[in-house]
Amino acid sequence: MALITWQDSYSVGVDMIDADHQLLVSLINQLDDAMTSGAGADTVGSVLNVLIEYTETHFGREELLMEKGGYPELEPHKKEHAKLTGQVRAIVDRYNAGDIGSVDAEVMEFLKNWLTGHILGVDRKYTPYVEGLTLTPEELMASMNFGLEDASTDEEDGWEKALASSGSGRG
Repeated sequence: MALITWQDSYSVGVDMIDADHQLLVSLINQLDDAMTSGAGADTVGSVLNVLIEYTETHFGREELLMEKGGYPELEPHKKEHAKLTGQVRAIVDRYNAGDIGSVDAEVMEFLKNWLTGHILGVDRKYTPYVEGLTLTPEELMASMNFGLEDASTDEEDGWEKALASSGSGRG
């Protein structure tokens, strides 16, 4: 049985955000299934990593929509996102560091309550400000977390230098 069952009451009335929320429900259910079925640590770790990366991407999209819609509570909402991301990131980091027991029934209940509580309690408030808004492809790309924030730019710098020396710069 699924830990979380999507309900119409979870809808915030924005298709893109509802789809994100449904995927987050699915990921939490996959994590719960992996835990309760005794799946290997690699499987659980993979689902955890996808969950945190997608959560960050979703929050970025949601924040862009709230900004576009002039949502007056954007800053407190961003702080809530940062807090929640930090809590989930800490769980993922403990697990990835070898603390397999860090993901247990209590953590699963936290994730369930975190997602459903956030949707029903906080996300519903921005609905009137973002209904009917969309994001451009550029805005969608900007909201995505590709895990590149820590990537070295040495290779890119080398590419830029090669283009400059060949006389065929970008743009």
